[in-house]
Amino acid sequence: MHCVIVVAAVSLIVGCGTASPQSGSNGRVSGHALAGPTCPVEQPGDPNCQPKPVQGNVQFAQGEQVVSSVRIDVSGSFAAEIPAGIYTITVDTGDNAFPVCAPVEVEVRAEADVVAEISCDTGIR
Repeated sequence: MHCVIVVAAVSLIVGCGTASPQSGSNGRVSGHALAGPTCPVEQPGDPNCQPKPVQGNVQFAQGEQVVSSVRIDVSGSFAAEIPAGIYTITVDTGDNAFPVCAPVEVEVRAEADVVAEISCDTGIR
């Protein structure tokens, strides 16, 4: 009789492990994707030479698999709710050679907010 109870308990534990993620297992990632320099010779404080918003999509990947992708808005902001885990964030600008954005790694925790600022290089020197 004890064997049946143990086997049943093991089956319940394994069954719980395969259930779909609960709504509370997601976290929120937000931030900005900005490109600079925007002037060949930048002068400190010049509003015309401030970093500019990047146009494209932010992709959240684990290894080679893209888990989620969101559009960057006109101000360079993005936000996504994704399952807890470690992600590499990249920016997809389509066929444009520039800007080039460095990947950012983040750890998303359940029911927590993470801010990721993405810096992109315009190629202007």
